[in-house]
Amino acid sequence: MTVRKTSHRTNQTSPGGLDAHPKSLRLVRWGLVTVLSLFAVTFSVVRFRPRRTEIHDLRFHIPPADRISENLALRRNLVLNADGQLITLDTTGNFLLNSITTKPVFITGDAAWSLQVQLSDSDIQFYLSERALKGYNAILINLVDNVYSNNRPKDFYGNVPFNGADFTNASPTYWARVDQTFSWAAVRGITVIADPAFVGYNGSAGYCESYRASSQDVLRAYGEFLGNRYKHFSNIIWLIGGDADAIDNNVQSKLHALASGIRSKDSVHLITTENYRGTSSVDIWSETSWLDLDALYLLPSAIPAKANVDYKAGHYPVFLLEDWYEGEHSITDLEVRKEGYWAILSGCTLGRVFGNYAVWNFSWSRNTTEPWKPQLGSPGSVAQAWLGKLFRSREHWKLVPDVDHTVMTGGYGSRGILSSARDVLRTWVGRGSQRAARTLSVAARTSDGQTIIAYVPNGHATSITVDMRKIIDPGGQARGWWFNPRDGSTTLIGTFAARGTRDFTPPSANDWILVIDSAAANLAAPGSKDL
Repeated sequence: MTVRKTSHRTNQTSPGGLDAHPKSLRLVRWGLVTVLSLFAVTFSVVRFRPRRTEIHDLRFHIPPADRISENLALRRNLVLNADGQLITLDTTGNFLLNSITTKPVFITGDAAWSLQVQLSDSDIQFYLSERALKGYNAILINLVDNVYSNNRPKDFYGNVPFNGADFTNASPTYWARVDQTFSWAAVRGITVIADPAFVGYNGSAGYCESYRASSQDVLRAYGEFLGNRYKHFSNIIWLIGGDADAIDNNVQSKLHALASGIRSKDSVHLITTENYRGTSSVDIWSETSWLDLDALYLLPSAIPAKANVDYKAGHYPVFLLEDWYEGEHSITDLEVRKEGYWAILSGCTLGRVFGNYAVWNFSWSRNTTEPWKPQLGSPGSVAQAWLGKLFRSREHWKLVPDVDHTVMTGGYGSRGILSSARDVLRTWVGRGSQRAARTLSVAARTSDGQTIIAYVPNGHATSITVDMRKIIDPGGQARGWWFNPRDGSTTLIGTFAARGTRDFTPPSANDWILVIDSAAANLAAPGSKDL
């Protein structure tokens, strides 16, 4: 979570500029075309070379398989199927479960990093109620904050989290409000993904310097304080880090001490991490015995491949913790939706946390002056709600990504050379990292063959081919639907034989989701009813 600013400036040509000299303009344009052409040719030669990876001197290296197995066995003894939790792990350790209702859980999350410090009590309750009404069941927050709020490190009422050095001498008044937030969220069925203290990107913001200055004993004691205080709550997932760069072994050792302190007092709640952008929890922390969930923090274009890799590794269940937020990086509504469906159908089967530019910081003055409340009904917010409703209406916990295209055998698309060249060029000229510009269709099938779900981002510009034999039905029949990810509307396509292959063309140029079910399962329309 870096400081994000939205620009509303328009491009204007100054008097006496290029518009005043047509010949010069033609020369410049010719030069740009030449450079781009050469770049495209060069890129076509080098694009398939192995990408150079940055070398980090990690304190916690990815261990061999037998060590990971030992860690998983220890984890199962601690937190699997914990009683009275809105979100915990099932007994297999592969998916999430509400141990009160015994039903599988799909994370429909929202980034609300600054909620605890930026909002009044009444606004916290307003926000939680509005998100609960849309079906959100998880929020991501900082328990303390010293950068992303107007009165940092004080909360809305002027309370400080620590009466003294950071991580020591907890202020009773401040933490009573944190207790209150957890309780208000629990009543609304919302689990809080709670970061004890955000580290800060590149060590230049957040509590990074405080981590460096504090001893491991201090951080372990802070973890013990949190674990002991909140072990009886029903709705917590602990998040360690926050834009934390693993190259800083000093900070990493402190984060390990913090997590170990929490686990020593709290054997109930799950623990995950956020590292630096482009990585997942298992890239850094899989050697530790306290890691429970694999959280991905990615650029849009990296989501499908990385989700595939971590899912196929099979050591930890995977979810998308952070991607590009709505209203930032000039990202479109389509690209916001694409991030979510790419993630889920490529391996992030636990769910996804969505973010909005004004909501995550609640109109923090250094980021935006635009009000956050209207954004609770933004296109991205609505689409995230429908994403959750869709997957809750099917066996999301059994989804297996169609990595090898044995289910969707044709029409899944590829990244063109000019698209790749354009993305890299955007990076060079400072307009942001590579965009989610691909027309990649993705699919997943439930392990029992009851359902196939495919996401098509470019609408009727393409047709996809599905192997209908992948639907398992006693009568050999399959029922198909088009699901609209923008408003949740559905169209029944019809009933088909579950044999051979069949082509499907979306009904318009917009993005669509194809849902194919076993006819005998007699499932309700996608997104209309939780399974």
